[in-house]
Amino acid sequence: MRKALIFVTLALSTQWACAQQSDTATLERGKYIATAADCAGCHGPDLSGGAPIASPLGAIYASNITPDTRTGIGGWSEAQLRDALRKGRAPGKGWLYPAMPYTSYTGITDADVSALYAYLQSVPAVSHEVPATDLGFPFVRPAMIAWNMLYLKEGQAAGAQPVQGPSQERGRYLVEALGHCSACHTPRGALMAELPDQHLGGAFVGGWHAPNLTSDPTGLGGWSDQALKTFLQKGHNSMAVAGGDMGLAVSRSLSHLGDTEIADIIAYLRVVPALASPAVPAAAQPPAHVNPDTIEGPITGWRNLANNGTLDGAVLYQSACASCHGVDGTGTAGPDLGRLRDVRSAHANNLVQVIAGGIDLHIDGKHILMPGFSDQMNNEQIAALARYVRSTFGHVPSADPDEQQVDSILSDKTPVSWLINYAPALAWTGIAVLVLLVGWAIRRISTKRR
Repeated sequence: MRKALIFVTLALSTQWACAQQSDTATLERGKYIATAADCAGCHGPDLSGGAPIASPLGAIYASNITPDTRTGIGGWSEAQLRDALRKGRAPGKGWLYPAMPYTSYTGITDADVSALYAYLQSVPAVSHEVPATDLGFPFVRPAMIAWNMLYLKEGQAAGAQPVQGPSQERGRYLVEALGHCSACHTPRGALMAELPDQHLGGAFVGGWHAPNLTSDPTGLGGWSDQALKTFLQKGHNSMAVAGGDMGLAVSRSLSHLGDTEIADIIAYLRVVPALASPAVPAAAQPPAHVNPDTIEGPITGWRNLANNGTLDGAVLYQSACASCHGVDGTGTAGPDLGRLRDVRSAHANNLVQVIAGGIDLHIDGKHILMPGFSDQMNNEQIAALARYVRSTFGHVPSADPDEQQVDSILSDKTPVSWLINYAPALAWTGIAVLVLLVGWAIRRISTKRR
């Protein structure tokens, strides 16, 4: 009898230990999925939401996805989370807007949805009432039913390409489903859906330009695997520095992935069909030579730039930038400007954004910091500085940007089609015409009956 009790006790203890290990493994997997999907990017470090996501249609407020039962998802079932991720439909809201990238998340596997659900239910609950999103007519939530019928392929992440081998397959899952890279790097059409024939070919997002990720030489074709790995894990290499949302994605998500996952991402990106972007000048060899004796003396104290009012790009550069990037742009504490893709790009957006807003990232235990100058320079001065940097160090034969372009870039607005711009007027006009036609038909029928 005693032996039987001992056997039963050992069996139950083993079963309990296995269950505990299984629960721990599930939670760890769920945390990994939340990190790879960069949930904190929109929902905040504590996942309580509330931050406005700037969209061309207006502010879309990120939901509270902590397990608070009143303001979060504490009352959701796993099936309801699955519907939100795969169908774009959530309890209490109905149809979601694709600022929540469910056209990508729809490719997340059942097992990973289960793990993510377990993890989200385990994080600290935060009571935080998120403002309601109101984009106005005709951008109402029920309109997403028709949009989804046109553009959502349930279970298949938007733009996913054919692959060969397990590494490319894992990379496709990370890039297309979890990482939802196409949400920023793929241009959108008249109705704000991603354009399949321009997949990952580069796009404008909120005043920034998300570059071409394909294997074309104007994309990532000129980058070695090591250079791409360094950028994804550390946020910079000799050719680029991650700024804006990309910098935050590296800080919050990509830098936390392992070497194997990064290698899988690179393997997949290498097989994405190449798309050409506007060509950029090659990095100068040797670098540009700048004779300081030909430049008016720098302004004492770069914080006085705005008060000085100078529009001489060389003076602005020597006053604000040369201490880190060197007189000739080859870099001391900062990178070599002549090698940076954003300096030589056909689009001045990212250079303007960095001059104005700077870079402030914590990645891999290191602090990447460049001060922004929007408080010290007006937009006309930012334009002059950007032109000087592009022409002198990037060898870009262009007068871009001018003050108006800087105004537009720093407005953080994403360009949209005329159909979206005039959708409210078109919708109300259509309703008015319909009402008139119905009234005319009723009157005509009434007249015939007489």
